[in-house]
Amino acid sequence: MGFQYPFFLLLLLFIPIYWWLRVKWHNTELKLLRLFVRPVLWERVKITPPPLRLLSRILWITALALSITALSSPTWGRSSAITSTGSKNLVIALDVSQSMASMDEMPSRIARAASEVRRLAEELIDVRIALVVFSGSSRLASPLTLDREFLMNRLPDNVWSSTDIIPGTKLGDMVNLMVSTLPKMDLEASLGIIFSDGGFHDYATESAVEEANHHGMNLITVGVGGPIEVPIPNEEGGLLLDAQEDTVRTSLEEGSLRELAEKTGGVYVRLSGTDDLISVVKTFLEHISAENSELATGGSSRTRRYQYFLLSALLFFTAAIILERRGL
Repeated sequence: MGFQYPFFLLLLLFIPIYWWLRVKWHNTELKLLRLFVRPVLWERVKITPPPLRLLSRILWITALALSITALSSPTWGRSSAITSTGSKNLVIALDVSQSMASMDEMPSRIARAASEVRRLAEELIDVRIALVVFSGSSRLASPLTLDREFLMNRLPDNVWSSTDIIPGTKLGDMVNLMVSTLPKMDLEASLGIIFSDGGFHDYATESAVEEANHHGMNLITVGVGGPIEVPIPNEEGGLLLDAQEDTVRTSLEEGSLRELAEKTGGVYVRLSGTDDLISVVKTFLEHISAENSELATGGSSRTRRYQYFLLSALLFFTAAIILERRGL
């Protein structure tokens, strides 16, 4: 048994003082009565001495003690400590490297991925979404927001609209930027999605996994493109050529995407596959929220029991008043 406000228990020190005052009050009444009429004459003149009221006095003291105990808020037993789990956050990373201009997805890899991002934004209306675009470097295109119009305006439809991003496909810095957009709230449900055709040039999968796991962010990776090599368009409408004037070709490289998802507790899906990405994302967010709720209610605290003492005090006060009127 404990007390939330134990300092109120100091008021119990006044109970002996109250008893002493009641005794003194009774003795004073007797003394004044003796001065007025001698005790041997009390029966003759039909004077009744003040009653001792011992029983009602004990009840008054008991009621006071119970009231002070209730004021101190006694606690015992255990109860669940429930805490709000907060918002749902989704950080989307979109690969804008030149290989994403390939047209094995219609009308292109990046346009197909952007269309899926729009669909996610329309369906997940209660989820705050942030957008990161990346290639050889990364940039935050939109912070976490519920403003879908703003988010859609920041979404690129082609790989040449992000001219400030270094060419290539790097992973490490991008995951760092993704986790940095999340609020520092342990009980908020946070999830990351990466749309990419793979082929990361920095081989930083392990460090990216460590960064995501350190911040408790699961990653869903979405493979964009197909397994057959296709040419890469250039901005002028032709094809990208290498130094030997040969056509540069690309295909979906799933290995690093799959590894990144599996090692962060996420899942890998192909954009052109049969997986319903919206259902997958909803399931993950609900699962994370459920886990956070379990963590929030997993702790427990002592239950306040002041009401038992307060009710008992009221009963004793009532009994004390009745008995005191009867001189008991």
